[in-house]
Amino acid sequence: MYKILLSIMLVFLAELTFAQRWTETMHVEVDGLERNFELFVPENYSEEKDYPVVFILHGGGGRAGRMPRFTKYRFNELAERDGFIAVFPNGYKKGWNDGDRDTLAVARRLNIDDVGFFDVMIDDLEKRLSIDRDRIFACGISNGGFMVQRLALERSGVFKAIGIVAANMSEDQQKMIPENPVSVLFICGTADPLVPYNGGLVTVFKQKRGEVVSVDKSVNFWKQHNGCSELVEEYEFPDINNADGCTAHKSLWQNPYDSNICVVNLRVENGGHTWPGTRQYLPKKLIGNVNQDINGCDVIWEFFQSVKTN
Repeated sequence: MYKILLSIMLVFLAELTFAQRWTETMHVEVDGLERNFELFVPENYSEEKDYPVVFILHGGGGRAGRMPRFTKYRFNELAERDGFIAVFPNGYKKGWNDGDRDTLAVARRLNIDDVGFFDVMIDDLEKRLSIDRDRIFACGISNGGFMVQRLALERSGVFKAIGIVAANMSEDQQKMIPENPVSVLFICGTADPLVPYNGGLVTVFKQKRGEVVSVDKSVNFWKQHNGCSELVEEYEFPDINNADGCTAHKSLWQNPYDSNICVVNLRVENGGHTWPGTRQYLPKKLIGNVNQDINGCDVIWEFFQSVKTN
């Protein structure tokens, strides 16, 4: 028993050491409010090189400090391996003002300027580090997934691509028109019990959190605004884990005049309100299945890498 406990403790300490070795809590001020984010910089960082920036947003009720562990530190590993700066921002009171879905979340009720928060963070990063302004990306789950879509809609000249996990588009977001194309990746489960894949009311612990359109309608919105009319790939991921109760299918559309502009729908059949490749953070009866055939972090980063700058 002692050896087992010692082994568990060593694994935990190894994870904690890796996660915190180069992670630092940074503070900025936005509209008189102190905001913060967790910053992960590769160990071999050099000022002679410009680095892509990847923002990773937590969901409602979450916080930045938990996101590295939630994603099994995979973004940290990818940042070390491929050389990018990972940023885990903190939403206001554990939430994001992604629009006018409802007023239950504090950030939405108070109309917190979260878009301005990202403006300030990017400016702050540019002062501290050598970042590549042409390769700024954002991804997020649930409330964070709605938020990255707002960023793409209102800051389409800033964000090159976004990755959305367990979030469709809200009704109010469908009314907005981005000025520039932004490549978009959706990773959504068809059996999501919180954010319905086919559209409808978002329901969290019996509370209604506003209405969303279907994933298909969300994908079509971005296809239309990005001019992505060509279906260039359909791919069924190998079902390497039969125990997870779900499979994954990818559809990729491109702009016929610019292959760097694309929209991807990664449909997780019978998947839940979950991030593929991570742990079952809540019981299946509450959030559904977690797909283990793919790793969401790898898929998102590979997608960001595939979007080249002009």
